[in-house]
Amino acid sequence: MLDVEDRLKAMKHRRLPETGKSIPLVMFLFQEIQRFQNILGIVRKWMTDMCLAIDGQIIMSPEIATCIKFIFDLRVPTMWLLDPSGAEIAWLAPTLSGWLGSMTNRHFGLSNWLAKDRPISFWLTGFFNPQGFLTSVMQEITRAHRADNWALDAVESRAEVADPRNTIIADDARIEGKNIAEPAEGVWVHGLWLEGAAWNKPQRFLEDSKGKDLFFAFPNIKVYAECPSAEQKGPGAPKKATVDDKNMYSCPVYKYPMR
Repeated sequence: MLDVEDRLKAMKHRRLPETGKSIPLVMFLFQEIQRFQNILGIVRKWMTDMCLAIDGQIIMSPEIATCIKFIFDLRVPTMWLLDPSGAEIAWLAPTLSGWLGSMTNRHFGLSNWLAKDRPISFWLTGFFNPQGFLTSVMQEITRAHRADNWALDAVESRAEVADPRNTIIADDARIEGKNIAEPAEGVWVHGLWLEGAAWNKPQRFLEDSKGKDLFFAFPNIKVYAECPSAEQKGPGAPKKATVDDKNMYSCPVYKYPMR
Protein backbone atom coordinates (compact mmCIF):
# COMPACT_ATOMS: atom_id res chain seq x y z
CA MET A 1 0.00 0.00 0.00
CA LEU A 2 2.82 2.40 0.78
CA ASP A 3 4.46 1.58 -2.53
CA VAL A 4 1.23 2.54 -4.28
CA GLU A 5 1.32 5.99 -2.67
CA ASP A 6 4.99 6.57 -3.49
CA ARG A 7 4.40 5.71 -7.14
CA LEU A 8 1.41 8.02 -7.41
CA LYS A 9 3.36 10.83 -5.74
CA ALA A 10 6.03 10.50 -8.39
CA MET A 11 3.38 10.63 -11.13
CA LYS A 12 1.64 13.59 -9.54
CA HIS A 13 4.80 15.72 -9.80
CA ARG A 14 5.10 15.14 -13.53
CA ARG A 15 4.47 18.34 -15.42
CA LEU A 16 1.15 18.41 -17.22
CA PRO A 17 1.79 19.28 -20.89
CA GLU A 18 0.45 22.69 -21.86
CA THR A 19 -1.65 21.06 -24.58
CA GLY A 20 -3.31 18.80 -22.01
CA LYS A 21 -4.51 21.60 -19.73
CA SER A 22 -7.29 22.46 -22.15
CA ILE A 23 -8.54 18.86 -22.45
CA PRO A 24 -11.43 18.24 -20.02
CA LEU A 25 -10.68 14.53 -19.49
CA VAL A 26 -7.02 15.26 -18.74
CA MET A 27 -7.99 17.74 -16.05
CA PHE A 28 -10.52 15.23 -14.71
CA LEU A 29 -7.75 12.62 -14.44
CA PHE A 30 -5.55 14.92 -12.33
CA GLN A 31 -8.46 15.78 -10.05
CA GLU A 32 -9.08 12.07 -9.50
CA ILE A 33 -5.39 11.49 -8.72
CA GLN A 34 -5.40 14.34 -6.20
CA ARG A 35 -8.39 12.86 -4.37
CA PHE A 36 -6.81 9.41 -4.46
CA GLN A 37 -3.59 10.89 -3.05
CA ASN A 38 -5.56 12.38 -0.17
CA ILE A 39 -7.08 9.00 0.75
CA LEU A 40 -3.70 7.27 0.61
CA GLY A 41 -2.23 9.96 2.87
CA ILE A 42 -5.00 9.42 5.43
CA VAL A 43 -4.57 5.63 5.37
CA ARG A 44 -0.80 5.91 5.70
CA LYS A 45 -1.07 8.27 8.68
CA TRP A 46 -3.44 5.98 10.59
CA MET A 47 -1.41 2.87 9.78
CA THR A 48 1.77 4.59 11.00
CA ASP A 49 0.09 5.80 14.19
CA MET A 50 -1.28 2.31 14.90
CA CYS A 51 2.16 0.75 14.52
CA LEU A 52 3.75 3.37 16.79
CA ALA A 53 1.00 3.01 19.41
CA ILE A 54 1.30 -0.78 19.47
CA ASP A 55 5.06 -0.39 19.81
CA GLY A 56 4.56 2.02 22.73
CA GLN A 57 6.21 5.01 21.04
CA ILE A 58 3.05 7.15 21.16
CA ILE A 59 -0.05 7.15 23.37
CA MET A 60 -2.80 4.71 22.43
CA SER A 61 -5.66 7.20 21.90
CA PRO A 62 -9.33 6.10 21.72
CA GLU A 63 -9.34 6.89 17.99
CA ILE A 64 -6.32 4.68 17.33
CA ALA A 65 -7.82 1.89 19.43
CA THR A 66 -11.06 2.14 17.42
CA CYS A 67 -9.13 1.96 14.16
CA ILE A 68 -7.28 -1.15 15.36
CA LYS A 69 -10.59 -2.77 16.36
CA PHE A 70 -12.10 -2.09 12.94
CA ILE A 71 -9.13 -3.65 11.16
CA PHE A 72 -9.16 -6.65 13.54
CA ASP A 73 -12.82 -7.19 12.59
CA LEU A 74 -11.92 -6.83 8.86
CA ARG A 75 -14.03 -3.67 8.60
CA VAL A 76 -13.05 -0.36 7.01
CA PRO A 77 -12.24 2.26 9.68
CA THR A 78 -14.71 5.14 9.62
CA MET A 79 -11.91 7.71 9.53
CA TRP A 80 -10.83 6.32 6.14
CA LEU A 81 -14.31 6.91 4.70
CA LEU A 82 -15.58 10.14 6.26
CA ASP A 83 -14.04 13.47 7.17
CA PRO A 84 -14.64 15.09 10.60
CA SER A 85 -17.83 16.73 9.29
CA GLY A 86 -19.25 13.33 8.26
CA ALA A 87 -18.89 13.96 4.52
CA GLU A 88 -17.94 10.97 2.38
CA ILE A 89 -14.35 11.16 1.10
CA ALA A 90 -13.74 7.61 -0.13
CA TRP A 91 -15.53 4.68 -1.70
CA LEU A 92 -17.66 2.43 0.49
CA ALA A 93 -17.26 -1.33 0.86
CA PRO A 94 -18.72 -3.87 3.31
CA THR A 95 -15.34 -5.50 4.04
CA LEU A 96 -11.76 -4.33 4.44
CA SER A 97 -10.49 -6.74 1.78
CA GLY A 98 -13.03 -5.42 -0.73
CA TRP A 99 -12.08 -1.83 0.07
CA LEU A 100 -8.36 -2.50 -0.36
CA GLY A 101 -9.03 -4.44 -3.56
CA SER A 102 -10.92 -1.46 -4.94
CA MET A 103 -8.01 0.81 -3.98
CA THR A 104 -5.60 -1.40 -5.92
CA ASN A 105 -7.85 -1.41 -8.98
CA ARG A 106 -8.23 2.38 -8.82
CA HIS A 107 -4.47 2.78 -8.65
CA PHE A 108 -4.06 0.46 -11.61
CA GLY A 109 -6.56 2.39 -13.72
CA LEU A 110 -5.32 5.88 -12.85
CA SER A 111 -1.62 5.06 -13.21
CA ASN A 112 -2.13 3.32 -16.56
CA TRP A 113 -4.19 6.21 -17.87
CA LEU A 114 -1.53 8.72 -16.79
CA ALA A 115 1.56 6.75 -17.79
CA LYS A 116 0.24 5.33 -21.05
CA ASP A 117 -2.89 6.64 -22.73
CA ARG A 118 -6.62 6.72 -22.35
CA PRO A 119 -8.09 3.26 -21.80
CA ILE A 120 -10.35 1.88 -24.49
CA SER A 121 -13.07 1.49 -21.85
CA PHE A 122 -13.30 3.55 -18.65
CA TRP A 123 -14.19 1.96 -15.30
CA LEU A 124 -16.99 4.42 -14.50
CA THR A 125 -17.72 3.10 -11.01
CA GLY A 126 -14.06 3.46 -10.08
CA PHE A 127 -14.13 7.27 -10.17
CA PHE A 128 -14.72 9.56 -7.21
CA ASN A 129 -16.81 11.83 -9.41
CA PRO A 130 -18.48 9.84 -12.21
CA GLN A 131 -20.83 12.73 -12.93
CA GLY A 132 -17.79 14.95 -13.54
CA PHE A 133 -16.39 12.34 -15.92
CA LEU A 134 -19.57 12.32 -18.01
CA THR A 135 -19.61 16.12 -18.03
CA SER A 136 -16.01 16.16 -19.27
CA VAL A 137 -16.97 13.78 -22.08
CA MET A 138 -19.81 16.12 -23.10
CA GLN A 139 -17.41 19.08 -23.01
CA GLU A 140 -14.95 17.37 -25.33
CA ILE A 141 -17.68 16.45 -27.81
CA THR A 142 -19.06 19.99 -27.71
CA ARG A 143 -15.60 21.45 -28.39
CA ALA A 144 -15.12 19.04 -31.29
CA HIS A 145 -18.28 20.52 -32.85
CA ARG A 146 -17.37 24.13 -32.15
CA ALA A 147 -17.62 24.93 -35.86
CA ASP A 148 -21.21 23.65 -35.80
CA ASN A 149 -22.07 26.00 -32.92
CA TRP A 150 -22.85 23.22 -30.44
CA ALA A 151 -23.47 24.51 -26.92
CA LEU A 152 -22.92 22.43 -23.79
CA ASP A 153 -26.32 23.28 -22.36
CA ALA A 154 -28.00 22.20 -25.62
CA VAL A 155 -26.21 18.86 -25.92
CA GLU A 156 -28.05 15.72 -24.84
CA SER A 157 -26.20 12.63 -23.66
CA ARG A 158 -26.86 9.27 -25.29
CA ALA A 159 -25.94 5.70 -24.36
CA GLU A 160 -25.52 2.71 -26.64
CA VAL A 161 -24.85 -0.81 -25.38
CA ALA A 162 -21.94 -2.61 -27.04
CA ASP A 163 -22.61 -5.23 -29.67
CA PRO A 164 -22.41 -8.72 -28.05
CA ARG A 165 -19.72 -9.78 -30.52
CA ASN A 166 -17.42 -7.03 -29.23
CA THR A 167 -18.41 -6.92 -25.57
CA ILE A 168 -15.57 -6.29 -23.13
CA ILE A 169 -15.49 -7.97 -19.74
CA ALA A 170 -17.32 -5.39 -17.67
CA ASP A 171 -16.75 -6.22 -14.01
CA ASP A 172 -12.98 -5.97 -13.63
CA ALA A 173 -11.07 -2.68 -13.60
CA ARG A 174 -7.93 -4.50 -14.76
CA ILE A 175 -9.49 -5.64 -18.01
CA GLU A 176 -8.96 -3.31 -20.95
CA GLY A 177 -10.76 -3.35 -24.26
CA LYS A 178 -10.41 -6.40 -26.49
CA ASN A 179 -11.60 -6.77 -30.08
CA ILE A 180 -13.19 -3.35 -29.94
CA ALA A 181 -12.06 0.01 -31.23
CA GLU A 182 -12.16 3.34 -29.47
CA PRO A 183 -15.27 5.20 -30.69
CA ALA A 184 -14.77 8.07 -33.09
CA GLU A 185 -16.81 10.23 -30.72
CA GLY A 186 -17.64 9.58 -27.09
CA VAL A 187 -16.23 6.89 -24.80
CA TRP A 188 -16.82 3.29 -23.72
CA VAL A 189 -17.58 2.75 -20.02
CA HIS A 190 -17.93 -0.39 -17.94
CA GLY A 191 -18.48 -1.46 -14.33
CA LEU A 192 -22.27 -1.02 -14.18
CA TRP A 193 -24.64 -3.66 -12.82
CA LEU A 194 -28.38 -4.19 -13.22
CA GLU A 195 -30.46 -4.98 -10.12
CA GLY A 196 -33.70 -6.91 -10.55
CA ALA A 197 -33.33 -7.14 -14.32
CA ALA A 198 -31.12 -8.64 -17.02
CA TRP A 199 -29.88 -7.68 -20.47
CA ASN A 200 -30.73 -9.81 -23.47
CA LYS A 201 -27.42 -9.69 -25.34
CA PRO A 202 -28.50 -11.20 -28.69
CA GLN A 203 -31.54 -8.93 -29.08
CA ARG A 204 -30.20 -6.07 -26.93
CA PHE A 205 -33.07 -5.17 -24.64
CA LEU A 206 -33.92 -5.25 -20.92
CA GLU A 207 -35.74 -8.30 -19.61
CA ASP A 208 -36.70 -9.90 -16.31
CA SER A 209 -33.90 -11.37 -14.24
CA LYS A 210 -33.37 -15.08 -14.63
CA GLY A 211 -33.54 -17.55 -11.77
CA LYS A 212 -32.39 -16.22 -8.41
CA ASP A 213 -29.73 -13.89 -9.81
CA LEU A 214 -30.47 -10.44 -8.40
CA PHE A 215 -27.56 -8.64 -10.11
CA PHE A 216 -26.47 -8.75 -13.75
CA ALA A 217 -23.14 -7.40 -15.03
CA PHE A 218 -24.04 -4.90 -17.71
CA PRO A 219 -22.04 -4.93 -20.98
CA ASN A 220 -19.93 -1.99 -22.05
CA ILE A 221 -21.82 1.17 -22.91
CA LYS A 222 -20.83 3.87 -25.38
CA VAL A 223 -21.58 7.31 -24.02
CA TYR A 224 -21.81 10.07 -26.60
CA ALA A 225 -23.83 13.21 -27.31
CA GLU A 226 -26.24 14.65 -29.83
CA CYS A 227 -27.46 18.19 -30.36
CA PRO A 228 -31.17 18.29 -31.22
CA SER A 229 -30.89 21.93 -32.31
CA ALA A 230 -28.03 21.27 -34.77
CA GLU A 231 -28.76 22.38 -38.32
CA GLN A 232 -27.82 20.31 -41.35
CA LYS A 233 -25.10 22.02 -43.36
CA GLY A 234 -24.15 19.33 -45.83
CA PRO A 235 -23.42 15.61 -46.21
CA GLY A 236 -20.87 15.61 -43.39
CA ALA A 237 -22.88 17.75 -40.99
CA PRO A 238 -23.86 16.40 -37.58
CA LYS A 239 -27.23 14.70 -37.49
CA LYS A 240 -30.06 15.77 -35.29
CA ALA A 241 -31.09 13.56 -32.41
CA THR A 242 -32.79 10.45 -33.76
CA VAL A 243 -33.55 8.62 -30.51
CA ASP A 244 -37.15 7.47 -30.10
CA ASP A 245 -37.91 8.34 -26.50
CA LYS A 246 -40.94 6.04 -26.48
CA ASN A 247 -38.69 3.00 -26.92
CA MET A 248 -36.07 4.13 -24.41
CA TYR A 249 -36.06 3.54 -20.65
CA SER A 250 -34.47 6.21 -18.46
CA CYS A 251 -32.77 3.97 -15.93
CA PRO A 252 -31.54 5.55 -12.67
CA VAL A 253 -27.88 4.88 -11.84
CA TYR A 254 -26.56 4.70 -8.28
CA LYS A 255 -23.02 4.53 -6.97
CA TYR A 256 -23.94 2.11 -4.17
CA PRO A 257 -26.64 -0.60 -3.96
CA MET A 258 -27.90 0.75 -0.64
CA ARG A 259 -29.08 3.90 -2.43
